Amino acid sequence: MSPVSRGRKKKSRSGKGRQRLSSVPTFDGVYRAVVDGFRPLVSAQDPFEVEMFTSGLLGTLQKPESMGHETDPDLLLGLIGYCRRTGSPQAVAALHALRVVATTEEARDAAAAAVDALNRPAPPWAGRIGEVDVHEAWWMGDVYGDQADVMCVFGYGADRHAVMTLVDFNHLGGWVKDVFPTDDPDQTLVQLRTAVEESDGITTLRPVEPADARRLLEKGFEATEMTWQPDVADTYAEFRALALARIRALPDTAPPLAEPAEVTADERERIIEDFLASDEVAKLPSVESARYCARLIVDYGCDYDESQPMRVSPAKMENFLLGWLPRKVMLDEDDKAAMPAAVAAWTRWAAGRSDLPAVAVAEVVEVVEGAGEAFADTYDDPANASPGRLMLQGLGQLDGIEDVQGVLERRHFTMPYFGTRIGDEDFPRLDPNDPDERRLLIEGEHPEYHGALSDPSFDGEIDGVNPRLHIAMHEIVANQLWDDDPPEAWAAAQRLVAQGHDRHDVLHALADVVARQLHGALSTGLPIADSAYRRALDALGGGRRRGTRSAKPRPAAARDAAAYQVKIGIRGAKPPIWRRLRLPADTTLADLHHVIQAAFGWEDCHLHHYFDDEGRRYTPADYESWDESPADEAATRLRDVVRQVGHKLLYEYDFGDSWEHDIVVEDVLADRSSTVVCVGGRRAGPVEDSGGVWGYAALCEAMADPTHPQHAERRTWVHDVVGVPRFDPAAFDKDAVNRALASVPVGVGRSR
Repeated sequence: MSPVSRGRKKKSRSGKGRQRLSSVPTFDGVYRAVVDGFRPLVSAQDPFEVEMFTSGLLGTLQKPESMGHETDPDLLLGLIGYCRRTGSPQAVAALHALRVVATTEEARDAAAAAVDALNRPAPPWAGRIGEVDVHEAWWMGDVYGDQADVMCVFGYGADRHAVMTLVDFNHLGGWVKDVFPTDDPDQTLVQLRTAVEESDGITTLRPVEPADARRLLEKGFEATEMTWQPDVADTYAEFRALALARIRALPDTAPPLAEPAEVTADERERIIEDFLASDEVAKLPSVESARYCARLIVDYGCDYDESQPMRVSPAKMENFLLGWLPRKVMLDEDDKAAMPAAVAAWTRWAAGRSDLPAVAVAEVVEVVEGAGEAFADTYDDPANASPGRLMLQGLGQLDGIEDVQGVLERRHFTMPYFGTRIGDEDFPRLDPNDPDERRLLIEGEHPEYHGALSDPSFDGEIDGVNPRLHIAMHEIVANQLWDDDPPEAWAAAQRLVAQGHDRHDVLHALADVVARQLHGALSTGLPIADSAYRRALDALGGGRRRGTRSAKPRPAAARDAAAYQVKIGIRGAKPPIWRRLRLPADTTLADLHHVIQAAFGWEDCHLHHYFDDEGRRYTPADYESWDESPADEAATRLRDVVRQVGHKLLYEYDFGDSWEHDIVVEDVLADRSSTVVCVGGRRAGPVEDSGGVWGYAALCEAMADPTHPQHAERRTWVHDVVGVPRFDPAAFDKDAVNRALASVPVGVGRSR
């Protein structure tokens, strides 16, 4: 989302003033508060103090649900733009700090450019910030190779400080788990030496070249940044930007870290045979179970431990037994019973062939034996089974399945969730293999029906749908897909997905086929003809009917298109909110903006932009923008950016609430039309300024429950402030949408 905007005057549904439902201030208000924090630093002398403050600030500007505590890039660029516009002493101080500490090169360049453009007096520390001396680097690690603390020492003249970074080598070849600064590196080094002396040879301390430390830390931070919501220390976000700035100050003279050499299949087999010939295996009851266990350990070490199948450590072996095996591997009862003893035997054998000191060998064996005692209970606990293992249960040995990945894809499509909420009751962990629990997951996907389903006396419809019949049809389809019986159902689903249909629509299409077959059977009193059902599935999604010629292909290229059928859905909305429209292919994106506003009932009182599949941005020509050359939406036709079935376009409205609309081409039509028509949809458009998909969901929850603590407040806001007399989020009125669309002319060059 872009925080840089001039904004448009808001409209109002009622004569009363509008106010936002959430208490979140405008972006300029956020930026003002951030910049005011630099006020005490305008006259500061210590650049390290400024860097610490700025790093902590950047840690709070995180992108929600992002990889590795990523700072929101648009929010950061918006802050820099605000500083440039205001030019106050504290804003100038912020720019000088961000040109050094900002976490992206784009942001650092933007801050530096803003400093040059303003040409205002700089704070006392501005000429020194980031210009640190590099003194030394130290490595304190355990003998197993599990983790290491890397201390890099820097200085501003006589004032020395260090950055401590904890690197864990049991994930992605080494990832950063913690980082924090110290202003007394000499005392910290004394503490490290004391810890080594007290470790009985488990821990070592050695100097390391600063250039080598840079390569290691670059790789470690990269691994953390690519991890979804990594399990890092609380201090990580606060000091991440400082650490990255210090890494950039380290010498860049070392060669890139070499990729680990791949262990060939022959080498893996040789290691396994050496283990099977050992005295440790001779003590085991089953050589075959030992062979299977060894193969798993070797593959685990090669694939997950940087091609180190022979490395043993407490963390690695415990994670193999209690983490990786339960999550990834389906064991039969014999192998499950044999696994703890076989892993312990491997550990003793591999540790004996290593250069680990005796105390380290004893420690790792003790940890493995303790983990072995907990293995059976851990493996059998459904809470420890991965979605993948749950999805593969009931299929027997995986060796007999030709396409394991295909099974996973099919079952994940059928049941993508393993927990749900029905009414006031949470079901955080359900087993999709159990038909009864599968039914609960299906009900959970339809919150609009929960009230009706819980009422035995309810015998009506919701939005023209019988809830119980709808769930029953969904359940039939889910059972067929889960068991791949008949296989034509999954084949039809894949065709529809390839055409750009979302999962919800695909399940409805399959359910329609089931309903037609059931209706025919009930009408005639005859059983469902299996062959007829399979032919109907074969025809779904443009599949070829058995015994017939294939249908004439529809036009797929944009040059042949006169009109499109598109589905526009609000990303993240649960239940889904969408509209299916037919409109001219030469509709400009400027006109499409007004079409979307009318189709969803938006008020056009916020900014918007588009992104195509290649990341190109489209905006009104007069927008202030952070990127260099966004395309003019008024000069861009729909068929210029989406050319065939399945192509997509992203439309974002209101950069504060961030209502993202996915626009997917469902059909390319040869019949020319000059109008826009809504042919389908689901649910009412959200309430303007309600806080995005999450805020709107909270609003719906409060409005639906008179006992909710915020019910009265939200009701007053919706009725009196927003001006919605009847709040019904489940309602969809196609005729009303078409009346609104009738007032939106479309055509190339139409002025906005």
